[in-house]
Amino acid sequence: MATRRPTHNKSPKQPPQPAAVDDVAGTEAEHEGHEGAVRLLEAAVEPVARAMGFEVVLIEWAGGRGGRIARVYLDHPNGVSLDDCSRMSGVLSNALDAAEADPETPELTALLSLPYTLEVSSPGVDRPLARLSHFARHVGGRAVVRTFHPLAGQGSADQRTFHGRIVGTEVDAADPADDRRGTVLLRSLDSDTIYKISLADIRRANLVYSPPSTGGHG
Repeated sequence: MATRRPTHNKSPKQPPQPAAVDDVAGTEAEHEGHEGAVRLLEAAVEPVARAMGFEVVLIEWAGGRGGRIARVYLDHPNGVSLDDCSRMSGVLSNALDAAEADPETPELTALLSLPYTLEVSSPGVDRPLARLSHFARHVGGRAVVRTFHPLAGQGSADQRTFHGRIVGTEVDAADPADDRRGTVLLRSLDSDTIYKISLADIRRANLVYSPPSTGGHG
């Protein structure tokens, strides 16, 4: 049975910094491998989290010298407290134990056969954006989008980081129901340029927190 050290030091009141991009996936080939692992983990934990009233915003499967880490970001209409993270860590750990022992899921069993750390967190104010619906939900918000490679005809020749405001989304014509496919429309912060970025090209994307303005009285 895999060793898990659930960590709960990521308080929703003090949201964690987004994981370093290189910690998640360094190249498109590595990203594909991570995506395969994430799909397996999602199949095991999403139904359980949904039954408990939580949305799985993002799962990251990261590995390196510090060991393998499964990061699960959860959201809830009423917010996610530290106690929620602690409680759901135990729930999801049990779900992964059950999935690991299921003979019908040999790929997941192989994935979880070596030690890893399970981390459960709120998405924080700089919440990750991984699906088309995430971007659609936050139209009007500022975001930073990092791509695997420069995008032809968009930005400078070597630009891989795009800062802007989300102004819309477009579903994928070949499969409009697939929330993992489609295009994000991002307006540059310093011009009227609209970047059209396919989800397939996105390495990492996060909202940029803007504190509410406070009007003075004079």
